[in-house]
Amino acid sequence: MIISGASLDILMLTPWFPNRPDGWPSRFVADSARALARQGHRVRVGVLRGLTPAGTARLASPEHRGEIEAARFPEIEEIRLARYPTLPGGLMRKLTNRTLDRALTALAGEMIAARRPDVIVVQTETLAPAAQALAARMGLPVVGVLHGENSNWRYLWTNGQAERFRDALGGLDRLIVVGEPLRRFAIDLSGRADHIEVVWNGVDPTPDRPAPQQPDEAPLRLVSVANLHPAKGLNLLIAALGRLARGGDAPWHLTIIGDGPERANLAAQIARQGLGDRITLAGQKPHEDVLATLGKSDIFVLPSWREAFGIVYLEAMAAGALCIGVEGQGPAQFMRNGETGYLVAPRSVGALVEALRPLLTGPRNAWREIARSGTRFARDHASWDAHARALSEVLHVACARTAPYPQEARLVG
Repeated sequence: MIISGASLDILMLTPWFPNRPDGWPSRFVADSARALARQGHRVRVGVLRGLTPAGTARLASPEHRGEIEAARFPEIEEIRLARYPTLPGGLMRKLTNRTLDRALTALAGEMIAARRPDVIVVQTETLAPAAQALAARMGLPVVGVLHGENSNWRYLWTNGQAERFRDALGGLDRLIVVGEPLRRFAIDLSGRADHIEVVWNGVDPTPDRPAPQQPDEAPLRLVSVANLHPAKGLNLLIAALGRLARGGDAPWHLTIIGDGPERANLAAQIARQGLGDRITLAGQKPHEDVLATLGKSDIFVLPSWREAFGIVYLEAMAAGALCIGVEGQGPAQFMRNGETGYLVAPRSVGALVEALRPLLTGPRNAWREIARSGTRFARDHASWDAHARALSEVLHVACARTAPYPQEARLVG
């Protein structure tokens, strides 16, 4: 029997893991594993990556590229990488599912044979079917984690995928979502509501920033960090800043860090608005460069209208920037409007204009105090160590099997 609070032997299975601690993408998976290790747990990680045919590697998603430098993750006892044949763009999905399931079963089976864990933690719905089936055969508790709402409708709901995910996610001992907005998605995907828990991701503490020089009149430094997709709302932000610039606002500069399919459209919009000297598309940057930029910026603004959690908002808060997010989205869990940040209506240029105008043109003392309140909240309540403590509690519950669920409870509505 596992005693609550005791050290656990954890096997984490994931399709996402950075090649280096400061790497991209999906650094948050490594940060979670490392934080669990700092809590005294023994953590091993099995990583599944696609092996694309020769000549198509450039089409593979970033998380499938490169090799993991395991020695740079000393907190984690073992990191093993396995690759499975796959085709870009989800071609021949059922065949890819079979090769993925076989690869995961072989990798996890070897790691379990070497040392039986207390619990399996499986990241994303993609790996859940094979992980849940293996855990059931081995008599091991298994906990799943969903980090966001998969927007690929064909991937989730065609070719028998819905039934595949419902059987797997519904059979987990616990299903974790990183933000409350994901709960409805998790219920729809798993067919259950009674095993879902919310555990936030976290941030690393950052040094205190020096007080601004007085008089506090320097041009304001704005920053956005995002994958450049339409739902991030950066086109709305550029439109709002263009409207403010035409109205004769105070000097400012916006740096947009990130890359993606919207980059060309955003560049064209910046040119049309005549903001080429005030907005910089900086492209993708290493994580340490992102944190350094956040630490030097006055305002972080990202009007994303589809955000399950929003780790970058917390990173900006912890770094001392004032944060602006969107009502009803992930950041609304940890940002109180007018107290620890600002929340605006979704998809509204007008709401952004009204929020930004007093920040850019008015006194700065009041909103800088709000930024400081946000920093205190992020550091006190949303660190990676706080994440690990909350996750540990869920894992102990799963290991104790204190809440068995009848088969008929697995269907919702």
